[in-house]
Amino acid sequence: AEYRIGAALYFVLLQIPTNLYAILPIGALIGAVVGLGSLASSSELVVMRASGVSVWRIVGWVLRPALIFGLLAFALSQWLIPPASQSSELVRSGMKKDVGLHGYWHKEGEDFAYISYANDKGQLGAVKAFQFDADQQLLSSWQSPSGLYQDDGQQGGLVWILDNVSNAYILPTGQSQAVHAKHQPWHVNLKPKLLSAATANPEDLSPSQLFKYVRLLSVDQTNVTDDYKLSFWQKTLAPLGLLSLVVLACAFVFGSLRNRSMGFRVVIALLVGLGFRYIQDFIGYASLVAGGWIVLYVLLPIVVAFLLGLLALRRAR
Repeated sequence: AEYRIGAALYFVLLQIPTNLYAILPIGALIGAVVGLGSLASSSELVVMRASGVSVWRIVGWVLRPALIFGLLAFALSQWLIPPASQSSELVRSGMKKDVGLHGYWHKEGEDFAYISYANDKGQLGAVKAFQFDADQQLLSSWQSPSGLYQDDGQQGGLVWILDNVSNAYILPTGQSQAVHAKHQPWHVNLKPKLLSAATANPEDLSPSQLFKYVRLLSVDQTNVTDDYKLSFWQKTLAPLGLLSLVVLACAFVFGSLRNRSMGFRVVIALLVGLGFRYIQDFIGYASLVAGGWIVLYVLLPIVVAFLLGLLALRRAR
């Protein structure tokens, strides 16, 4: 796609919340290392400890601003990133409404349907459906570019009304018959909110939306809830992950990196922060394959980082 300067600048601005959210944990880690490292280099930490200030009290002081950064990260994921991500995708795609969505396969009886897009207002994107008999032989298929959840005018109830439907029926002779319909009802047990959840990208949803959609999808007994659970727990526990990195930073300064140069400390902090992020992502995606309690997989690297930091601080004390 070709961007004008205004659209390109707007797109970059919309990416700021997402990029800020990604660098906040590493930024907090480096900030703690630089701040405490400066105090250590000027022997101020030695003076503070000699005057009776404990290591744990100093760590508590460092964790206070880190907690603010953690709350900021949660606020970004809850209120800024979801609308900004959606708007940036619309700008990048030239206002195509189904961009960035991963679609959803739905099975009901012997019918299979693929829905590319849906929102909670009852608007559908492209839909393809296939009907089979009990022997798994294809009976018919149809596709529609759009649809709307509305009153069908006959039964007095709300159903999906599809537009410009192209039907293909398999005849007993083996030939196919094409039938076109300007409007056609689609009777399926899917409500707009459920479809909107199933077709959305979990990474672009807020924690509250993810929690709501996990409940909706669990009621429907679909097989896509693990993606939403993983994203929910990663975003909800992100402040704890940030605090665990700050505890590690304190351990570095009071421990093995006490007499190292500032540049060396920053490099180590950057490597540890990136390693923590990659391990978190790896374990998170591994949980989708292994199954079980996803929250435990998300908590594992956070708890390990906390314990390593606390053990190192205890030795330094």
